[in-house]
Amino acid sequence: MVELEKVSKENISAYRRYEEAFQDDLKSYQSRIYPNKSCDILHWYHIKTNNDCIGSIWLEQNTNEDFAVLGIFIADRKYRNKGIGSQAIEKIKEICLPFMLVDKILLRVRAENIRAIACYKKCGFIEDKRYSKHNGIKVIEMVYHHLPQRKQLRLE
Repeated sequence: MVELEKVSKENISAYRRYEEAFQDDLKSYQSRIYPNKSCDILHWYHIKTNNDCIGSIWLEQNTNEDFAVLGIFIADRKYRNKGIGSQAIEKIKEICLPFMLVDKILLRVRAENIRAIACYKKCGFIEDKRYSKHNGIKVIEMVYHHLPQRKQLRLE
Protein backbone atom coordinates (compact mmCIF):
# COMPACT_ATOMS: atom_id res chain seq x y z
CA MET A 1 0.00 0.00 0.00
CA VAL A 2 1.40 3.36 -1.03
CA GLU A 3 0.61 6.55 0.87
CA LEU A 4 1.58 10.15 0.26
CA GLU A 5 2.43 12.38 3.22
CA LYS A 6 2.94 16.12 2.77
CA VAL A 7 6.52 17.20 3.31
CA SER A 8 6.61 19.54 6.31
CA LYS A 9 9.15 20.96 8.74
CA GLU A 10 8.23 18.09 11.08
CA ASN A 11 9.14 15.33 8.61
CA ILE A 12 11.75 16.95 6.34
CA SER A 13 14.45 15.03 8.21
CA ALA A 14 13.63 12.00 6.05
CA TYR A 15 15.35 13.87 3.25
CA ARG A 16 18.72 13.22 4.90
CA ARG A 17 18.40 9.57 3.88
CA TYR A 18 17.37 10.63 0.39
CA GLU A 19 20.45 12.85 0.13
CA GLU A 20 22.67 9.87 1.01
CA ALA A 21 20.88 7.73 -1.58
CA PHE A 22 21.32 10.53 -4.12
CA GLN A 23 25.08 10.59 -3.58
CA ASP A 24 25.36 6.79 -3.61
CA ASP A 25 22.95 5.84 -6.37
CA LEU A 26 20.26 8.25 -7.53
CA LYS A 27 22.65 10.76 -9.10
CA SER A 28 23.09 8.38 -12.05
CA TYR A 29 19.31 8.45 -12.65
CA GLN A 30 18.32 12.05 -12.05
CA SER A 31 19.64 15.55 -11.61
CA ARG A 32 17.78 16.58 -8.44
CA ILE A 33 15.82 15.27 -5.48
CA TYR A 34 14.33 18.58 -4.37
CA PRO A 35 11.49 20.43 -6.07
CA ASN A 36 11.87 24.01 -7.24
CA LYS A 37 10.84 25.76 -4.03
CA SER A 38 10.58 29.12 -5.78
CA CYS A 39 7.70 27.99 -8.00
CA ASP A 40 4.28 29.53 -7.34
CA ILE A 41 2.44 26.28 -6.58
CA LEU A 42 4.08 23.24 -5.01
CA HIS A 43 2.51 19.95 -3.98
CA TRP A 44 5.33 17.99 -2.29
CA TYR A 45 5.00 14.59 -0.64
CA HIS A 46 6.97 11.75 0.88
CA ILE A 47 6.16 8.38 -0.65
CA LYS A 48 5.45 5.97 2.18
CA THR A 49 4.93 2.25 2.36
CA ASN A 50 4.73 0.19 5.56
CA ASN A 51 5.04 3.53 7.42
CA ASP A 52 8.53 4.04 5.94
CA CYS A 53 9.45 7.11 3.89
CA ILE A 54 11.03 5.59 0.78
CA GLY A 55 11.04 8.49 -1.69
CA SER A 56 9.39 11.69 -2.76
CA ILE A 57 7.04 13.04 -5.41
CA TRP A 58 5.99 16.57 -6.30
CA LEU A 59 4.09 18.71 -8.78
CA GLU A 60 5.41 22.24 -9.27
CA GLN A 61 3.73 25.00 -11.28
CA ASN A 62 4.07 28.68 -12.00
CA THR A 63 0.76 30.54 -12.20
CA ASN A 64 1.40 31.86 -15.70
CA GLU A 65 1.86 28.33 -17.09
CA ASP A 66 -0.77 25.80 -18.17
CA PHE A 67 1.35 22.83 -17.08
CA ALA A 68 2.90 21.32 -13.96
CA VAL A 69 6.25 19.56 -13.71
CA LEU A 70 6.43 16.17 -12.02
CA GLY A 71 9.40 14.98 -10.00
CA ILE A 72 9.64 11.56 -8.37
CA PHE A 73 12.20 9.17 -6.98
CA ILE A 74 12.31 6.00 -4.93
CA ALA A 75 15.42 6.29 -2.74
CA ASP A 76 15.33 2.83 -1.21
CA ARG A 77 16.47 0.27 -3.81
CA LYS A 78 14.48 -2.61 -2.32
CA TYR A 79 11.24 -0.78 -3.21
CA ARG A 80 12.10 -0.15 -6.85
CA ASN A 81 10.50 -2.09 -9.69
CA LYS A 82 7.47 -3.01 -7.57
CA GLY A 83 4.88 -0.62 -9.03
CA ILE A 84 5.22 1.89 -6.18
CA GLY A 85 6.23 4.74 -8.50
CA SER A 86 3.18 4.32 -10.70
CA GLN A 87 0.92 4.10 -7.63
CA ALA A 88 2.44 7.33 -6.27
CA ILE A 89 1.96 9.09 -9.63
CA GLU A 90 -1.69 8.02 -9.78
CA LYS A 91 -2.22 9.21 -6.18
CA ILE A 92 -0.67 12.64 -6.75
CA LYS A 93 -2.78 13.08 -9.91
CA GLU A 94 -5.89 12.13 -7.94
CA ILE A 95 -5.07 14.40 -4.98
CA CYS A 96 -3.77 17.49 -6.79
CA LEU A 97 -5.13 17.73 -10.32
CA PRO A 98 -8.70 18.61 -9.28
CA PHE A 99 -7.29 21.79 -7.71
CA MET A 100 -4.80 22.75 -10.40
CA LEU A 101 -5.70 24.50 -13.63
CA VAL A 102 -3.25 22.66 -15.84
CA ASP A 103 -3.67 21.10 -19.24
CA LYS A 104 -0.71 18.78 -18.91
CA ILE A 105 2.03 17.43 -16.68
CA LEU A 106 5.59 17.40 -17.96
CA LEU A 107 8.56 15.39 -16.80
CA ARG A 108 12.10 14.87 -17.96
CA VAL A 109 13.82 11.51 -17.71
CA ARG A 110 17.25 10.30 -18.72
CA ALA A 111 16.95 8.30 -21.93
CA GLU A 112 18.77 5.30 -20.45
CA ASN A 113 16.40 5.06 -17.46
CA ILE A 114 14.25 2.36 -19.06
CA ARG A 115 12.56 1.36 -15.78
CA ALA A 116 11.30 4.91 -15.15
CA ILE A 117 10.18 5.38 -18.75
CA ALA A 118 8.07 2.21 -18.51
CA CYS A 119 6.52 3.51 -15.27
CA TYR A 120 5.64 6.85 -16.85
CA LYS A 121 4.09 5.19 -19.92
CA LYS A 122 2.01 2.98 -17.61
CA CYS A 123 0.68 6.20 -16.03
CA GLY A 124 -0.35 7.71 -19.37
CA PHE A 125 2.70 9.82 -20.22
CA ILE A 126 3.84 9.90 -23.83
CA GLU A 127 7.15 10.93 -25.31
CA ASP A 128 7.12 14.52 -26.53
CA LYS A 129 10.73 15.21 -27.48
CA ARG A 130 14.35 14.14 -27.05
CA TYR A 131 17.41 16.30 -26.58
CA SER A 132 20.90 16.29 -25.10
CA LYS A 133 21.82 18.55 -22.20
CA HIS A 134 24.98 20.67 -22.28
CA ASN A 135 26.79 17.89 -20.36
CA GLY A 136 25.87 15.28 -22.99
CA ILE A 137 23.14 13.53 -20.98
CA LYS A 138 20.33 12.38 -23.27
CA VAL A 139 16.88 13.37 -22.02
CA ILE A 140 13.34 12.46 -22.97
CA GLU A 141 10.59 14.93 -22.19
CA MET A 142 7.28 13.21 -21.57
CA VAL A 143 3.80 14.67 -21.21
CA TYR A 144 0.52 13.62 -19.64
CA HIS A 145 -2.47 15.44 -21.11
CA HIS A 146 -5.04 16.46 -18.55
CA LEU A 147 -8.33 18.16 -19.26
CA PRO A 148 -9.21 20.06 -16.10
CA GLN A 149 -12.80 20.36 -14.99
CA ARG A 150 -13.39 24.05 -15.49
CA LYS A 151 -16.58 25.81 -14.60
CA GLN A 152 -18.55 26.70 -17.68
CA LEU A 153 -20.10 30.14 -17.94
CA ARG A 154 -23.70 30.12 -19.05
CA LEU A 155 -24.87 32.82 -21.38
CA GLU A 156 -28.61 33.40 -21.13
